Amino acid sequence: MKYLTTTLFVFLLLTACELFTPRGSEPPIDASDPYAWKPPTSPEIVLENLSNAFPSYKLNYLLDVLANDPEAETQFSFEPDPGVASSQADVFASWGYAEEESFITQLFQLLNEDGLQRLEWQEEQLSPVDEDSYKIIADYQLTLSYLENRANLPTQIKGQATLTLVPNADNLFEILVWQDHDLQSDTLLCWSYLKAQVQ
Repeated sequence: MKYLTTTLFVFLLLTACELFTPRGSEPPIDASDPYAWKPPTSPEIVLENLSNAFPSYKLNYLLDVLANDPEAETQFSFEPDPGVASSQADVFASWGYAEEESFITQLFQLLNEDGLQRLEWQEEQLSPVDEDSYKIIADYQLTLSYLENRANLPTQIKGQATLTLVPNADNLFEILVWQDHDLQSDTLLCWSYLKAQVQ
């Protein structure tokens, strides 16, 4: 009996040592995600989050950088390219946050999650409007891949955005106004055209 007790004690002692063996280090959260959300503490990060929404297939990345605070009277609005607006007056009569949410939701439902989705910005100008808000003028090119053959929807769009950015209650920047412009120097269609086709 004494031998059995000693053997059992030695066995438990040896196996218990494994409990104190150091584990291998774990990578930090999101270290392998190049498209992780970043708090938009500067206007440039707003553009980065917009870009990351498409390859990561996360529509909330887009919606979370749009102003949406009715109590503070800061609501996102979209001002379409004048050429597109003149032919689509009903679509763009009043385009705010609700219309943008509906458009983005429908667009992402049409996208192929495994396909090529890419939004690229070329910043032209960043300037302060007042002590809190900024204006960014930037050219964009959006490449999209759809779930099925959608002959009526463009796979590439190109234009220029003038974005007015304001800080929210958490001092994170949001888009208050998006003014869209067709570059008129390219055969690619602008963002306003895509909105009119998807709505």
